[in-house]
Amino acid sequence: MKKYLYILLILFSTSTLAQQKEWTLQACLDYARQHNLQLKQSQLDIEQAKINKTAAIGGFLPNLNANASASWNSGLTQNFTTGILENQTTFGGNGSVSSNLNLFNGLKSHYNYKKSLLDILAAQYQYADLQNNIDLQIASAFIQILLNKENLESAQMQLENSIKQKERTIEMIKAGVLPKGDLADAEAQITNDHLQVIQAENTYELSKIDLAQLLELNDFNNFTIDEHLSGLQINDQLWQTGAEDLFAQALKRNKKLKQSQTQENIARYQVKLAQSGYLPSLSAFANINTRYSDRDYVLFGGLTTPADPFWDQIKDNKGLTYGLNLRIPVFNGFSVRNQVKRAQISQQKIAIATTNTEKKLRSDIYKMQKDLRAAFQSMKAAEANLKAQRKSYDYAMEKFKVGMLNIFDLNNIKTKYTKAETQFINAKYRYYLKSKVLEYTINN
Repeated sequence: MKKYLYILLILFSTSTLAQQKEWTLQACLDYARQHNLQLKQSQLDIEQAKINKTAAIGGFLPNLNANASASWNSGLTQNFTTGILENQTTFGGNGSVSSNLNLFNGLKSHYNYKKSLLDILAAQYQYADLQNNIDLQIASAFIQILLNKENLESAQMQLENSIKQKERTIEMIKAGVLPKGDLADAEAQITNDHLQVIQAENTYELSKIDLAQLLELNDFNNFTIDEHLSGLQINDQLWQTGAEDLFAQALKRNKKLKQSQTQENIARYQVKLAQSGYLPSLSAFANINTRYSDRDYVLFGGLTTPADPFWDQIKDNKGLTYGLNLRIPVFNGFSVRNQVKRAQISQQKIAIATTNTEKKLRSDIYKMQKDLRAAFQSMKAAEANLKAQRKSYDYAMEKFKVGMLNIFDLNNIKTKYTKAETQFINAKYRYYLKSKVLEYTINN
């Protein structure tokens, strides 16, 4: 019995440790790449494109088909072998092997193969772009948790300070330094700070649920992250480098733009495929056939002889047909002409879309960099304001301890200090997030 209890204890401990796993940002990204349903669908698109490539290769190869049939005919029927109508029940059969090879089909096979390669590339770019979007969503949700965690810790610290402040107020009231009315102000401040802690804690828990949902996890209660910035290094060169230089980097790396450019190349081959309908096609064919009948042969004078054995008939009755087939399009009701025009219009639309994608990318980078620079400056200004408010609050506390400042004025100064701390926390994480967004846009 003790042995089983020991095993259960080990299993429970292991399960608890697994549930208490702290997710780093990299662990979140790796997990999403393996389990996200959208990414799995995009992977299937790549596999489907690879199958289409195999089909395109098959367009260069000859086909080979075998056919066989067997039948029984009763009544006045034609003998398979002699061709004479007889009142009989006849068993017969025939078989053939045929092959066809496209020698020239207006370069359709060539264009289909080239297009299939581009289809695979486009699917891969689509997968990479989708993965980058999911990575960015997860990074944003991760940073939001860190932001809410710091806000919660700040609110808890303010509550602790208010409780200590109340204790000092009670001591100073007993010493006759402060009036009894200041105690009510201290208690009111504690009530307000406690409310701020509850709200901050709820916001923090909700942000963890948001990230867990992005990861498609079911256990929200035991989901915790590694609440450090080790995975969020920021490249300050992003707002110091020229925007045009960043755009030049994005032209080489941005997956959404590369996907659009690949679709433009695919559209060119679609036009060539449509134009190939104007050209003649040439194919070679070959067919080997044979037949069998169980009826006796009718000889001259009405004499009959038994049917030859099966394999002898198969060998003696074989035939071979081969040749070339040339098809020259003359008039097809404007079908090819309309297909070409549709493909050309589609090509023009995709070219416009690619230009728009490039223009939007350039505009986004300029805006993102300006936002990042402003976020950096706001963070520095908020940091300087926080230092100033901290000094003001420390000085006010010293005056409060010696009775030179009442609790109402102290709380006003404390409110300014708390607000400055919240502003700095938000500014810091806003800078982190905007930096990550610009980094993903350029490099992915």
